Amino acid sequence: MAKPAPTILTPFFRPRDEGAEEQEMYVAGFVDKEDQAWGTLIPLEAGMVEQAVMAHQTFRVWCNSDGCIQPQPSSDGLFEHLLQKGQLKETAIDELVAEAIEQGRNEPNDDILDMFETLHERLVRGASAVADEIARRRG
Repeated sequence: MAKPAPTILTPFFRPRDEGAEEQEMYVAGFVDKEDQAWGTLIPLEAGMVEQAVMAHQTFRVWCNSDGCIQPQPSSDGLFEHLLQKGQLKETAIDELVAEAIEQGRNEPNDDILDMFETLHERLVRGASAVADEIARRRG
C-alpha cells in the first residue's frame, strides 16, 4: 500500500485585511501549496509587528537629479521589494517645502522663524549647487 504524499506546509505572515490602507492586525500561520491556511492563525498587533520588523532597518533619503526625494532602505533586497510593490513614494522637493511651510504656518515666530531661516539657507545653497552643475555641463 502506497503512502499518501506528505502535506507540505509553509509558514506565512501577512496583513489580516489585505485591502486596508492602514493595518491594525497581521496574522501568522501555515499554508499548503494551494495557499490554504492550516491550523490556528496567530493574530499580531500591527504596532508590535512594525516595530519588530523596522527595528533593525536603516533608511536614508535619496534625492534624484530631477528634485524628487525618495526613502531608501540600507538593504538592497528590501529596497527592490518595496520599489516593486510601489511603497517607496517619491516626493518633489518643492512639495516637501510647501508642506513644511503649511505645517509651521500657525506656530509662533519664537518657535519656527529660526527653522524657516535655516530651511531658506539650505535651499539657497542647494539651488546654487544645481546652477553651478548646469553651468559646468553647458561648458
